[in-house]
Amino acid sequence: MKKLFYFIIILIFGACSVTTEEADETNYGANEGSASSPVELTVGTANSGSVGRTGYSYYKFTTSSGAGSYKLNIASLAISDSYYSSASVYTQLYSNSGYTSSSWIDSESCLADCFVYFDHENLDNNTYYYLQMSGYGAVSYTLTVSKSGSEGSKNNPVELILSTAHPGTIDNIDVTFEYGYSYYKFTTSAADNYTLTMTNSDSLDCQLYSNSGFSTTVTYSSYNDCTAGTNLSETFTGAASSGSSSGLSASTAYYLKIYGTRTSAKTTTYNITVAPEG
Repeated sequence: MKKLFYFIIILIFGACSVTTEEADETNYGANEGSASSPVELTVGTANSGSVGRTGYSYYKFTTSSGAGSYKLNIASLAISDSYYSSASVYTQLYSNSGYTSSSWIDSESCLADCFVYFDHENLDNNTYYYLQMSGYGAVSYTLTVSKSGSEGSKNNPVELILSTAHPGTIDNIDVTFEYGYSYYKFTTSAADNYTLTMTNSDSLDCQLYSNSGFSTTVTYSSYNDCTAGTNLSETFTGAASSGSSSGLSASTAYYLKIYGTRTSAKTTTYNITVAPEG
């Protein structure tokens, strides 16, 4: 009888007892957008946003400011429940909404407020590009996409008018942090030598190409490849023919790439002019 009594008492106290577990108070944060419906950022306008500890936030922007390099300003960066001491947010740039490895352009991370330059890659004009962001914790921030220093792209080079100075810019930076490039094209009038003159106060270099893919160089000894320096000046004499040059062909488009050679980051401005020698 006593055993039965004690058994009943145990059942009563067991039923009345409350088991408590420590609540998960981690701040998981909030993700924005989706791969199929990213949040649209307006170039030059700040957008407040966030990304959680898990998953991604998705954004897109269009290069309405023209072809060239673009930068992302990540400001007011705050993180809760961080699990990585070296970065707060990780950003990847893609050329299409599939966010696939084949459309991947660059990735960068930030621990605090920063500018992300995406290796100064030149983006095409009036084209959508896509951002995927992840957080090492629950992260809030303000995002601003803006035009950076380099101009033109392989698909949209800046058209130079012969004998007319064009005010140009470039993200001039050394190869350790990726060169900045600016892309141009000009169309010859007559078969002739053509002279490039620039007013760059920082060291730059150049190369002349015969195709729009900027892959086939116009070679004749070293006469179509600049010597890096300030105030670039080069005469483009065309390809060699039986040991001599006949100049560039008439009524033909040629493609010019200017690139930086500095050992520290800087945007370089200049005037650039291409003119027939004759």
